[in-house]
Amino acid sequence: MLLDGGIGEYEDDSEYAPSGCVSFLTIHQSKGMEFPIVIVDSLGSVPRKDRNDLLDGIIDKFGHKDEFEPLELTKFYDFWRLYYTAFSRAQDLLILTANETSRVPSKYFRDVYEELVNYSNNAVDLSEFNFKKIKDVNLKESFSFTSHIAVYETCSLQYKFYKELEFMPVRAGAMLFGQLVHQTIEDVHKAILRGEEKLVNPDSIGKWFDLNYSNLSKSTRTYLGEPQRRVALEQVLRYADKQKNYWNQIISAEVDVSLVMPDYILEGSIDLIRGEDNTYEIVDFKSEKKPDVFSDVERIERYQNQLNVYAYLVEKRMNVNVSNMHLYFTGEVNGKPTITFTNNKKNIDTTISNFSKTVEKILNREYNTFSDSLKICDSCDFRFYCNKK
Repeated sequence: MLLDGGIGEYEDDSEYAPSGCVSFLTIHQSKGMEFPIVIVDSLGSVPRKDRNDLLDGIIDKFGHKDEFEPLELTKFYDFWRLYYTAFSRAQDLLILTANETSRVPSKYFRDVYEELVNYSNNAVDLSEFNFKKIKDVNLKESFSFTSHIAVYETCSLQYKFYKELEFMPVRAGAMLFGQLVHQTIEDVHKAILRGEEKLVNPDSIGKWFDLNYSNLSKSTRTYLGEPQRRVALEQVLRYADKQKNYWNQIISAEVDVSLVMPDYILEGSIDLIRGEDNTYEIVDFKSEKKPDVFSDVERIERYQNQLNVYAYLVEKRMNVNVSNMHLYFTGEVNGKPTITFTNNKKNIDTTISNFSKTVEKILNREYNTFSDSLKICDSCDFRFYCNKK
C-alpha cells in the first residue's frame, strides 16, 4: 500500500506529527525534522558494494581535482552520513531496533547496538526523561472562497467530509459541465491574447470543446450525454458571439492570485480581467441561467462576496484599482447575461474580515453548524449519515 500510494510523499505537510499518531518516515523524509523519541530500524544495511555508472562519470569528470575524501572510503562516509541523519532526529530518546538474527544488525552497527540498554527488559525508566513537545510547523494553509469558505458556510459537516476526510462529490456530471464551459471559454481568451482573433470561430471553438471534453472525461471518469454537450457548446458559442466587439479589453485570463495573510494564504482563480481607460474589471463565469435578483438574493450575495475576494487580491497583488466586478451567466439565452457590482471598499473589507473569521473556525475544526436549507439537505451526499432531513 505504501509503495502504490507513494512512500516518498507526506500525508500532510502542515501536520507532520498528528496528535495520538506515530509518524512513519523514510530517513530522507525526516531531514530537517526533530522528534522527542525516534525509533530507527533498517539496521541490517551495509555500505553499497560497487560504484555505479553515474558515480564513475562524476569521478572521470572531476577526478583531476584534489580529493575531498578518499575514493575507497566514500561508500562508508555516505553510509554513516545517512544514519547520522536518522540518529540526530531524536531530541530526547533514540531507540535502535532490529529483528535480531545472525546478520542483523549488520557488523557496522553491532558494536554500538550490543552496548545499549535493552528496552525489553524494562531497564529504561521513562520517568527520568523530560520529553519535549512536538514542534509546531510554520506552514500556512491555503484557502479560497469557492473551495473552502462557501462550502463551510453552506454546511460545516459537509466541509469536514469533503476537505478534511477527502470524500469525493457524487454529482460529478454537473461539475464536468461547468469545467467544460470554463475551459473552452479560456481557450477563446488565450487565442485573443495571442493575437489570433481569426481563430475564434465556430469550427475552432468546436475543436477546442471536443478536445477539452475528451481530456476531462478521461481524467474525471465521468461523461455527459449528447444533449448536455450540445447545450454546453451552445453556451460557449453564444458568449463568443456576444463579446466579439470587446476582445480588445482583455488583459489576462485564468489568473491564479495568492496573498499571505497573518494566519493563512488567501487564494483565488480569476476567470477574466479586462480593462479600458486605466480601469480594471473582473469577470467570473457561471455556467447556469441568470438567477432572479429578488428570489435568489442569498446566492447572488454569495457570488458578490466571491468577487469581493477577487477584487481584494487583484488590488493588493497587482497594485491596481478595480472599478467593477461582473458575473457572466453563460446559460442565459434571451436576457442580459451579466450582473454588475461596483467596487465598494467597505463591502470588500467586511468580506475579507468574515473570510478570516471563517478560516479561524476551520483551523479550529469547528464542525458544529449545519445547513438550514431543506433543498441543500435533500441533495447532500451525506444526508443519510447526518439524518438531519
